[in-house]
Amino acid sequence: MNNTQNIQAWEALILTVKTGNVSQTALLMGLDISKVSRLIAGLEEELGYPLLIKTKRPFKPTKKCEAIVDVADPLIKGFKQLEEYSKGVAKRSIFRIASPIEIAQEFYSEKLIAYSRTHPQINFEIVPEAEVEKLLTDEVDIIVANKRPTDESNLVIRSYMETSTPVLCSPEYLRRYGVPKTPADLSKHTGLLLKTATHSPTRFLYFRGMESELLKWKTLFMTHDQLTIKRLLLNHQGVSPDLYFAHVLEELKSGDLIPILPGWERKPWQMSLITRQDKDIENAELRNFVLWWARSEAASSQERVIKGRQIIEDAYKRAEDIISGLE
Repeated sequence: MNNTQNIQAWEALILTVKTGNVSQTALLMGLDISKVSRLIAGLEEELGYPLLIKTKRPFKPTKKCEAIVDVADPLIKGFKQLEEYSKGVAKRSIFRIASPIEIAQEFYSEKLIAYSRTHPQINFEIVPEAEVEKLLTDEVDIIVANKRPTDESNLVIRSYMETSTPVLCSPEYLRRYGVPKTPADLSKHTGLLLKTATHSPTRFLYFRGMESELLKWKTLFMTHDQLTIKRLLLNHQGVSPDLYFAHVLEELKSGDLIPILPGWERKPWQMSLITRQDKDIENAELRNFVLWWARSEAASSQERVIKGRQIIEDAYKRAEDIISGLE
């Protein structure tokens, strides 16, 4: 075999450029020092020029060597990975994703499984929603966030959707407890609000940029799970500005839930995928996955938002008829 066709020779060169030491390379590769030296010397002989400057310690690559290593390094990694796959010993990466649980359940768990099938070296673990501090302390690898962090230092933020949510309840709830006409009227009603590690309960509503007074409620129920809010709404237990409409598109179409207070909505959700900057730069598998996921979610979310806003407009029209019949 020619030296330039020998993967082991290229691996020896690349490691020596990184370590600056043939002895360290030999230790890492499990070879004799003389074997490593012969592999590198064989490459130099075949290429016709020196690859390492050996007059000083640690060894330094020549200019031509630097250019070659930039090209060879990813190729050798790919060949090594292919070899590991064929032997069934490929190293696996587990990406820990901190996410609102209902988003994982409803929108992307199956998508992640499909990604693993085409990228068998990558696996996923969904963990509870987390603050960005857990990224910085390496407790999670990716955060699915519904708002931008106030401090973006050492973070990479890939936004994929922004949309607001109307105030929702069931027609039966209105029959039992009356119809609020303004945000101030919510003080006579039960509020079903979202409270998580990264999300405080909604305190204001907005109408064409105008902010309501601080919301007040007769009674209040808070949960970390939007699907719990959905269930309580369908059981006629209260009013919520905190349920993302994509969770209830069918219920809005059927009329089981309706939007109230036309034009008043909570502050928009600002959905993004967040990684730690240094890991995003160093870990190509992580970066490539998050880039793919952000593109995929942007396309899926845009479709949901366009479809959802039309369903909401139709639901407002039905709500007018229902409310007029209660007055």
